[in-house]
Amino acid sequence: MHIKSVIKTLFVILLAFAQGMAVADLGEDGAIWFNVNAQGKLLIEHLNWYAEFQPRWREEGDHFDSLILRPAIFYKLSAKSSIWAGYANVKTYPAGRAKLEEDRLWQQFLYNFDPIEGVNLQSRTRLEQRNLEGGNDTGHRLRQMVRATKPLAGYSTVSLVAWDEFFLHLNDTDWGARKGYDQNRLFVGASWVAKPNALLEIGYLNQYVNARGADKMNHVLSTTLYLNF
Repeated sequence: MHIKSVIKTLFVILLAFAQGMAVADLGEDGAIWFNVNAQGKLLIEHLNWYAEFQPRWREEGDHFDSLILRPAIFYKLSAKSSIWAGYANVKTYPAGRAKLEEDRLWQQFLYNFDPIEGVNLQSRTRLEQRNLEGGNDTGHRLRQMVRATKPLAGYSTVSLVAWDEFFLHLNDTDWGARKGYDQNRLFVGASWVAKPNALLEIGYLNQYVNARGADKMNHVLSTTLYLNF
């Protein structure tokens, strides 16, 4: 079967799964997000580098939507916690409009809790300072994620994964951000340890966006490859 037919079939399944979430006057779309996350050690003890490459497609994968490049460094405070500082360049290609470019600075705190009944919990709190092409204001945004993973019994390299991330605009801007709730992302899927330094995660991501006019819901086939050097 051709890969495009496989993707279309997966979207039919995902959209059927999401039927119960439908809301009147809600704009919905199918999307594909692919993410490569890489990290490794630097010469200074406990200091590490990080890099992220994330292309996205909209309209069931038919049209290229955006590209995110997100480098950072992070310092391990302990075996459970770390602090991060980074930059992101986001290029968006809206339908029928010119490319839009965004520059972000961001900081975050990552904490891993002790396992509860075999479930590993992680909290990620991120602050972003966003500047969009054509705008003069800096938008400040808070992102809070809680992530849970549970190894699958009998399969040492496979885990079930679920996470939720809430986005909150902290101020209004001249380029369209409105103070308050921005969006929510909910993911359910599985991860597989392909090699000691490589993990593949795939699943369904529901993105609900508080947009001007009708809200938007994207049903995303999300794949992430984690590499550790």
